[in-house]
Amino acid sequence: MSLLQEWADANPRSRALYERARRVIPGGITHDVRHAAPFPVSIAAAHGSHKTDADGHDLVCYVMGHGALLLGHDPAPVVEAISRAAGGFLHAGSSHELEVAWAERVCALVPSVEVVAFTSSGTEATMLALQVARGFTGRDRVVRIESHFHGWHDAAAFSAAGTPGIPAALGQVVTVVPPDPTAVEAALAGRDVAALILEPTGASFGLVPVSFDFLADVRRLTRATGTLLVFDEVVSGFRWSPGGVQQLAGVLPDLTTMAKILAGGMPGGALGGAAEVMDVLAFRPGDEVKVRHPGTHNAHPVSAAAGAAMLDAVADGSAQSRADETAGWLRRELDGALARTGVAGSVRGASSTFRIGIDVDPGATRQAHDALQAGMLLEGVHLFQGRGFVSTAHTEADVERTVTAFERTLRRLREDGLV
Repeated sequence: MSLLQEWADANPRSRALYERARRVIPGGITHDVRHAAPFPVSIAAAHGSHKTDADGHDLVCYVMGHGALLLGHDPAPVVEAISRAAGGFLHAGSSHELEVAWAERVCALVPSVEVVAFTSSGTEATMLALQVARGFTGRDRVVRIESHFHGWHDAAAFSAAGTPGIPAALGQVVTVVPPDPTAVEAALAGRDVAALILEPTGASFGLVPVSFDFLADVRRLTRATGTLLVFDEVVSGFRWSPGGVQQLAGVLPDLTTMAKILAGGMPGGALGGAAEVMDVLAFRPGDEVKVRHPGTHNAHPVSAAAGAAMLDAVADGSAQSRADETAGWLRRELDGALARTGVAGSVRGASSTFRIGIDVDPGATRQAHDALQAGMLLEGVHLFQGRGFVSTAHTEADVERTVTAFERTLRRLREDGLV
């Protein structure tokens, strides 16, 4: 029996929930990354570093809220802050103290941030960043780095090769370049670019890393051409360090986008930056036009409470150090499993993240990926599509269980002729 069939047979409730979802949700999933063969796992409960699926299986979790849960699934300070906030009001439709307290913590931690504008997600944060940059500079063009991910609004998702639902005409104002200073310099040479946006970790939080020297180069080039530099720290913010990658690199952008850890597991994002630049969002005397900033759930009080509690808990950097240490150990042990089984591949990652790469025939990539995911689930480990985030809740026992699961799954993949 194949790994996929074995996992499917062991998870009838997840199958039933998927079939039920397909009747009311396109494709049966609410995020593309949850697409899985033969169907996605459904979760019923979570605590610390573990989750329980709909069929009652205990899973070591490395999805960790898509990277939002640095302290695990239910850290007491965050849960208590959520409860207090919800007991006060769910949506005041007005300003409130919690949003100010949340903003104060962000400004205190992130080196380049003087003021903050809140959004409901990371995608909204990068969308606002580009609008603020255009409003401040009076320019229309933006430049992105190849394969760097900034959400799914039009400018972020545009590709010269074409993307369903995204107008090809955006090519007039969106330029995508490789992570090379020469290419960046050429793209900025016309002095008509409002913003250069990039992940300071490299593509997809470090899958294709960039060096701190590269960040320094693009900082120099953007300053020379009057272009705003935007660091997308939606994933890396508060994880690589309390002040994100920029704190470690010593390279400060004009604007920074944040989400995930920012909101402590609740929905929330933010754009922060220099007060002079962010001032285009402020109302001004007379009829002077400003960059608009609507959003029903901007700085939602429950998200603000969760975010402030989370940022307090990670402010001294000890949580990051602990998670980094565990992740480094896990990456080494997973690499060891590859060596012991004779399967070609590698395990990469930075900070408290990891990515598993296995060499397979190009024609069998999807099949092998699905089998790896199903095999690890059968062994009690939930990967985030072959990658993962490590939290402070992950233990030595979790690492040992994960490595054993990986080695067993690799042997099954070999038996099935997939590696």
